[in-house]
Amino acid sequence: MRAIVVHEGGGPEVLKLEEVPDPVPNDGQVLVRVEAAAVNHFDITQRMAPEMTGATPPFTPGLDAAGTRVDTGERVLVSGAPGAYAELLVAPAENVRPIPDSLDSARAAGLGVAYKTAWASLADAELKADETLLVQAGSSGTGQAAIDIGLHLGTKVFATSSPSKHDHLRELGAEPLAYDDDRIPELAAAVVFDPVLGEALERSLAALAPGGRLVTCGALDSPMVSVNMWTVVGKRLRIIGSGGGAVTPEQLDHLIELVAKGDLRGPVIDRELPLEQAAEAHRLIENRETFGKVLLKP
Repeated sequence: MRAIVVHEGGGPEVLKLEEVPDPVPNDGQVLVRVEAAAVNHFDITQRMAPEMTGATPPFTPGLDAAGTRVDTGERVLVSGAPGAYAELLVAPAENVRPIPDSLDSARAAGLGVAYKTAWASLADAELKADETLLVQAGSSGTGQAAIDIGLHLGTKVFATSSPSKHDHLRELGAEPLAYDDDRIPELAAAVVFDPVLGEALERSLAALAPGGRLVTCGALDSPMVSVNMWTVVGKRLRIIGSGGGAVTPEQLDHLIELVAKGDLRGPVIDRELPLEQAAEAHRLIENRETFGKVLLKP
C-alpha cells in the first residue's frame, strides 16, 4: 500500500510517500480501507519533534480516518489510532465507530480529534446554556468544533481569528474578534477555550468574568507562558487542562449521531488534497491559511 512515512523529525518536506507492506490486524484489531484522513495539529507536532509525542521514526502520521472495514464493508470512523496517512489502517476495535450513510467520509474524518477535544474541554469547563464563551483561534479545526458545540449548548459565542476569516466565523454563528480586539477584556466570559496559549493567555484571562474558567487543550503558540497571578486570584479564576483522550467510544458515537442528525453543524472542510500532498497540507495549516479541517485522500 501507499503511506506517508516520516524517517526523521523536521519540516513538511520529511513527509514522504512510500510503498510499504499492508498492515495485518491482530486479535482485537480491525483493518480499514481509508477514504479520507484528517490532518490535526498533533500531526504537525509529531512531525517536527517525534520524541515529544512518543513516536519513533520511521512512522506514519495521522490519528483520524474514515473509510470501510475490509472484513465487513461497514462504513466507519477511526479516531485516536496512529497511521491514518495511508491507504490501509489497523486500529483497535474500540477506536473504530460506525457512521451512517448521511455522513460522508470527509466530514466523518474531520470529526475525530477536533470534536472529541472540544467536547471534553467544554465539559471540563462546565459550560452551561446562556453563558458567554470565547473561543481563541476560532478558524482552527478544534476552534470551529468548540464554536459548534458552544452554540449547541445554547451559549453566546465570540471567537478570534485574523480579520480575513471573520465572515466565516459569522457564518458559523460566532461574533468575530481580532486577537487584539479592545473588547476582549470587556466580554466577562464564563469560559475561554484557549488552544493557543503563549502571549494570548493574558488576553484570555482578561476576558473572563469573576469565577470564570479557562480551558486549554494545547499550545498552537507556546506552552511556556507568563501569568499575572493577581488576575487569577483577584477574579477567582480556574485554569483547566483537557483533551480528547477522555472521550469514551460511546460519547464519540453520540457526537457522530448529533452531526448526522443536524443537531451539530459538524466540521467545516477547508479542502481535500491527495495523499501525496501531505506536506502541502501541513504547510497550509502552519501558515494559518485554512479555515476548518484539511483532509488527505489516498
